[in-house]
Amino acid sequence: MPIEEDFDSQTAAHIRDELAQFQGKCHYDDARKKIVYHNEQYAMEAYLAIQRGEVERHKWIESEKRHQDMGREAMADWVRRFSEKFSHYWKRTHAYIPPTQSSEDDKAIR
Repeated sequence: MPIEEDFDSQTAAHIRDELAQFQGKCHYDDARKKIVYHNEQYAMEAYLAIQRGEVERHKWIESEKRHQDMGREAMADWVRRFSEKFSHYWKRTHAYIPPTQSSEDDKAIR
C-alpha cells in the first residue's frame, strides 16, 4: 500500500482514519503523497474537525491527570504546545488543489 510506504506507521494510521472519516470529500493522491480534498470547504471542515478532536483529546488527558476539568486552560496549553506541529503535519499530509491548477498539472503530466 502506498500510504504505508510513504509514511511511518502512526502517520499512515492517522491518514487512513481521516480518509474513512471524510469519505467522499477527499482521496489519497499517490503522486503527491497527500490527502487531496475535492474542494476548499471540505479541506477547511476537515482541518477544523481534526484539530478540534486533538484539542479535546488533550483537554481530556490533562483533566484526567489533575482530576478536574481543565477546560480553557488545557485548550490554551494545546495551542501553545501543539498547534505549530499540527499545522506542519497538515501541510505535509494534506492538500486542496483548485480545479484550474489540477487541470494544468494533468496537462503537464500528459
